[in-house]
Amino acid sequence: MGSEKKGKIIMFPQTKERLIEEAFMALEAKRYKEAFRFLRAAEQLGDSSFPVRLGLAVCCYELGEHDEAEWRLAALLEEQPDNSELLQMYIALLLQTNRYSEAEAAIRAALQRPSLSVSLRGQLRQLLRFSEKMSARPLPPAEWKQAKRLLESGDIAEQMQLIKQLEKEEISPVLPLLKQYLREPDKSPMAKTMLLRLLTVKRVDEAVTVEKFGRRIDVVPSALNEQTETEFASMLLRLLEQRLSADSPSLYETAAEIWLRYAYILYPFPPEPANAEAWMAALHWMASRFQGIDVETNDVAARYGVTEAEMAELCKKLHEVEKLSFL
Repeated sequence: MGSEKKGKIIMFPQTKERLIEEAFMALEAKRYKEAFRFLRAAEQLGDSSFPVRLGLAVCCYELGEHDEAEWRLAALLEEQPDNSELLQMYIALLLQTNRYSEAEAAIRAALQRPSLSVSLRGQLRQLLRFSEKMSARPLPPAEWKQAKRLLESGDIAEQMQLIKQLEKEEISPVLPLLKQYLREPDKSPMAKTMLLRLLTVKRVDEAVTVEKFGRRIDVVPSALNEQTETEFASMLLRLLEQRLSADSPSLYETAAEIWLRYAYILYPFPPEPANAEAWMAALHWMASRFQGIDVETNDVAARYGVTEAEMAELCKKLHEVEKLSFL
């Protein structure tokens, strides 16, 4: 049978059937986290049956994992387009996440099917009217006020707080103001990173222009993959650990903190130049200074095989961002 230890499922022989049995008992009791773990384990063991995939979709829906719930429900609906429960759950999820145009498209497609029951057809028409009304609503005053204040405020802490508040709001009506913030060169690069990540979570599929540190880029937030965009930064972090942690764990931790702040504030731009040795030299020297360790620039540069000039240029970039971090 399946048993749990520190959140992980330990597998025993003939466990797939028991996993599913435990999963549906947990589902019936509305223990969704537990059910999800059992069902995911069954799926990993090769069970791709409809009930298992439906159970996973229900768990994701109930646990607020909306992205995974959506693609799972969409895949199930392709197999069973006349499944009214699936359809209602899928449309409810789209409405719950304020994606009214997608909900309207799904409802209109469903209404074309002659097999739809009269009662469900009536429910869907009501949901369609609601979705159309929400799509056409005027700019919500609270959201508009927050977005305007974001543009006008010179206080970075307040700007970041306003972006946090927008996480709970429907942002499509104020998207032009948010796009304006991202392209204004004098706005906080740190707040711009927060805002861009918010637009990614909200799945904004319009192109936005981001300007930071004299660099400009056009991106589509919904298409951004943070793991891909920060690949160089992640690779450098691993190299830092290999090269510094054995010498001094505290020096590595300080260097890693500096680097993570830098990569965060720079996002979605990659660090330039893509010279890992020069960046490691600069981080080593700055981390040493932060810890009050007096090191010679030529010694650090020589350790990583770079020139002092290369290292100094990157120290300057890091220092510029460090000043922003503590404003």
